[in-house]
Amino acid sequence: MQTRQSRSALTAYTLQLRMRTIPANAILHDFRIGPGHQGLAPHNSDVASFHFEGQVYFNVAHEIVGKTGILSTRVD
Repeated sequence: MQTRQSRSALTAYTLQLRMRTIPANAILHDFRIGPGHQGLAPHNSDVASFHFEGQVYFNVAHEIVGKTGILSTRVD
């Protein structure tokens, strides 16, 4: 898992499929690509999910990865 910081505003979705704009410089915790939070998209390896302000968000990985930078990586 990684902690990332957004370089620019990102579009992401809640688990209830509500769209939200994540602001530039936001810290994204527990960032994962592939099968992620709460069983999110177990069949799709191109989904990025993360925690921001206490909620889980997701989008396709290419929409998130290029607009963020890695702050730290943790191996469990």
